[in-house]
Amino acid sequence: MKNPSAIDWNDPAEKVSEFFTVHEALWLPSWRVYHEPSTADQERIVTFATRMDAVREFLDTPIIVHVWTRPLEARVPGSKWDGHNYNAYIGSTSTKSAHIPGGAMDWHASGYGGPEKCREIRSRLIPNLEEFGLRMEDIHGGWIHTDDNPVGINRFFKP
Repeated sequence: MKNPSAIDWNDPAEKVSEFFTVHEALWLPSWRVYHEPSTADQERIVTFATRMDAVREFLDTPIIVHVWTRPLEARVPGSKWDGHNYNAYIGSTSTKSAHIPGGAMDWHASGYGGPEKCREIRSRLIPNLEEFGLRMEDIHGGWIHTDDNPVGINRFFKP
């Protein structure tokens, strides 16, 4: 696992793990800006990225990140979005989402876009979620949500 303090968090091309970059972790696509993470968020991002590296290796195909971090108070100095709640902006009412500090990702596997292909990927991942240290939402859609929040009743859960 990479040392978060050794990562240049201002360089979108910098790797936060073997397969994932600062861009993927910090890009807020609806606003088209990068969030500046706290030290605690940096640690969570690197830990989560390492878990997602295992998923990427298991699937043996690149992962296309839709959104990763969704801060309650975005740090984007000089932007009109500085201090705004990205999580609420995209329609989430949760204040406990693992996305907020960088412990969740919405994604699809390269070559596996769309609801049916994502369902195929979900079914492949379910038996391995404990090994990966992840949970996954039981949803129907063209993306997969994985996170590292504590497991409640089930690792494959309804949102």
